[in-house]
Amino acid sequence: MATLIVGGGIVGVTAAHYLLKKGKKVTLIEKCAIACHSSGKAGGFLTDGDSGWHSGPIARLAKRSFALHEDLAKELGSETIGHRRVKCVGQGRDASTAQPAWLAPGQYQRDMGNESGLAQVTPYKLMEALKDSIVKQGCEIIIGKAVGVEMEGASVKALKVQQDGKETSLPCAALIMGMGAWANEAAKWFPESTLPQRTVSNRYTSVIWDDVEVGKDATMVFTMGEDHTEIYPRTNECYANGCPTDPPLPDNPMEIEPPQDEIDKVKAESIAAVPRLKDATIIRTTACFLAGSDDHRPVVGRVPKTENAIIACGGGCWGILNGPAMGEAAAAMAAGEELPLDMAPFDPIRFDRSHLPAFIKGLPPKLTVAWCIFRLA
Repeated sequence: MATLIVGGGIVGVTAAHYLLKKGKKVTLIEKCAIACHSSGKAGGFLTDGDSGWHSGPIARLAKRSFALHEDLAKELGSETIGHRRVKCVGQGRDASTAQPAWLAPGQYQRDMGNESGLAQVTPYKLMEALKDSIVKQGCEIIIGKAVGVEMEGASVKALKVQQDGKETSLPCAALIMGMGAWANEAAKWFPESTLPQRTVSNRYTSVIWDDVEVGKDATMVFTMGEDHTEIYPRTNECYANGCPTDPPLPDNPMEIEPPQDEIDKVKAESIAAVPRLKDATIIRTTACFLAGSDDHRPVVGRVPKTENAIIACGGGCWGILNGPAMGEAAAAMAAGEELPLDMAPFDPIRFDRSHLPAFIKGLPPKLTVAWCIFRLA
């Protein structure tokens, strides 16, 4: 019997990748297309857990995942997925930091890291290579919408899937839900288990130019501007994103389009930092919502009060970075194997109030979550 994975983003696809390496049968269910949302539209900036960008449990997760990205680059081909070590500069002055000639003179001399702890990957290329790899290894991909589960005691025995107006039930050995911003839909499937009610964060708009010259320096740029624009030159294009906003999340990822005013803002901050982009051709514009959680930490673990249902979501702005480690952990849980990393700080049990001491149950939700984090950290 197959392990079923709901979600064709980086968490779901890497979970499939690691399960297949264990010799498991895997079926992946995705309602639109593989990497149709943030996993295909993100920036792909990678930071090691020891680089100073993270702390606590997130640093340990990032360290593991940064290493997994290196392994994936070796396996799939660095050039194929756009993986390389990079530098990063921010707006500000530091006499010891030399900035690339293509940046606005004298404005970007703040050292934010180098090749020892920073890298990048092109997310849509990584996802395409991973999809090809898992299909070759025997993973079945079903385009359909997961709408519920059938339980037998504490175990999920089948997943309900809608395709072309018809509902079918797919038997499963285990269920992994890597549903990104839409992961809160799973809360309806497990009414006895308290899962995060909000699993979406801000929407970001991105603009991509055909300029390849800026990518030769392998230097990422943080503008520190009002619209929080970040510029990630790649070997084949120049990517920028910014303008975090909080509109309603649509049901269909394919309906998400960037507003023109946000495109204009990202363009303006990018061109102010990289003047040569003014004459470059824009090849596409996109928008995507970040996956989040009630306490802004990833959620990875067994669904409380179940035996074989695993949720993995909430990567936030580090979703591409931490996706492989989250997928690897979910795969190990589904296979009943020892975890490669302590995932207790990310366990969804922290959202379940039923197990809490009486004096904690009366606290507001935010204080309850803070107490759980303190106990799990």
